[in-house]
Amino acid sequence: MSEETKQLKVSNEFVDIFKNFNVVNKVEEMKKLSKKELYLLLTLCLDKHDDENPTVVYNFQPFREETMEIFEVQDDKETLNPILQTLIEESGDKYIETDNIVDVDGNKLPEPLTKEEVRDAKINIINDDNSK
Repeated sequence: MSEETKQLKVSNEFVDIFKNFNVVNKVEEMKKLSKKELYLLLTLCLDKHDDENPTVVYNFQPFREETMEIFEVQDDKETLNPILQTLIEESGDKYIETDNIVDVDGNKLPEPLTKEEVRDAKINIINDDNSK
């Protein structure tokens, strides 16, 4: 990464929610994020996750207002939301750039799980629950 590329560091909780956004309900964990991380997470998930996946849709539902604000920014509309303005500035673009989000150790975030990986993860969750 070049020196002028601004990295946006996110918490371990953010990374966990992002990785499992299309696997299980993450709404309660999302509510615990800072507003800044929530907007960043929603932006990233809009970009990376399949919005036809029922789990993804479920995880977006409680944050409809925030999601609509993000859509407006993506449609070149100006925002008065100070959190979104900060994210736009910090990502170094006129939009919220998601390619430069890194974890606490500076590593790029993993790609979302494929349909097959989601299926396997759900089977593992069921198997873990049954073994208790």
